[in-house]
Amino acid sequence: MSINVLNRKLLWGRAGNRCAFPACSQTLTADLGTEDSELLATVGVVMGEEAHIRSARPDGPRYDAEYADSKLDSYENLLLLCPTHHTLIDKNSGAGFSVVKLEEMKASHERLVTESLGAGEKSQRELSERMAALLLVWEQKMELDQWESVTGLLNQPIPILDDASYSQMTQAGAWLLKMRWPSRFPRTELAFRNLRHVMGDLLNHLQNCMESENEYVWRLRRDYKNISWDPDAYKTLFAEFQVERFYLYVLVIEATKAINWVIAEAASEVDVFYRFDQGLILMRDGDGVFKTWMLRLEYESGELDGETPAPHPGKDAIVEFLKGHISRDAHYFEGYNLAALVREIETVL
Repeated sequence: MSINVLNRKLLWGRAGNRCAFPACSQTLTADLGTEDSELLATVGVVMGEEAHIRSARPDGPRYDAEYADSKLDSYENLLLLCPTHHTLIDKNSGAGFSVVKLEEMKASHERLVTESLGAGEKSQRELSERMAALLLVWEQKMELDQWESVTGLLNQPIPILDDASYSQMTQAGAWLLKMRWPSRFPRTELAFRNLRHVMGDLLNHLQNCMESENEYVWRLRRDYKNISWDPDAYKTLFAEFQVERFYLYVLVIEATKAINWVIAEAASEVDVFYRFDQGLILMRDGDGVFKTWMLRLEYESGELDGETPAPHPGKDAIVEFLKGHISRDAHYFEGYNLAALVREIETVL
């Protein structure tokens, strides 16, 4: 397990970025386990340590066999300390500092921090914590850790999608459709609105163009394969398949870019360290057998200009562009770099 965005937000925010050990109150900087964190430490910046009240190791300080594994990296079991006092509380297997003593230390420190805040600051902190919780729910709903594998399936020459991923995407789309976002984070709200639009188009397209291959897998429908010999009908149906196929590719790209815009704006408005260690979401491209590569896709600055940017061009504009070329040559987009395809569409629109 690892410490997620919500637990980190609660821990650092409620501790006021200071060591919780009595009479210390050392201002701390987040140690994210990255090379830049190591560099900051070498030049004398005091790195905060997210200490565990109960160790995850049987031989560790204050290990509790009855404490749930799922809670070991939770806010409840974490204490923000400077390196000196982290070492102190764990000395001699933690013999000098019981679980109760550390929980009292944490509560006392956080109470002092809260008492020092004005009403507006308390309200802002509460809203930021709530937004961090929503971001975590969003990550889970979208199954962001599975996005590379899902896009790899959808970007194959004959796109497929397993039933579990299809169902999860549908649920995520419904969740995005009903959500209201705090106006305190206007750019993040815009990014989520754009993602909702993209996911709506993607899910509608999947519903219209996919067919069940078996009880576990969906596949892009190929009507041109199911007719008797008729060259004209075959040509028409194959062109329709190509439009559906490349429209799906474009939507997968747009969804990846939309997700990364949410991450960027959340890091700007909600928590500067949001996904700092995990980074952006990548998209997998290739045939799934002989060629596979990863793409980092983001909206360019020009696409996000203005007070209310909505960079996703929408179904009609994209499909019209695709049909215009495929009607003349059904293989027009074969071998295209997908990211380049989207840039070409955006140039025309």
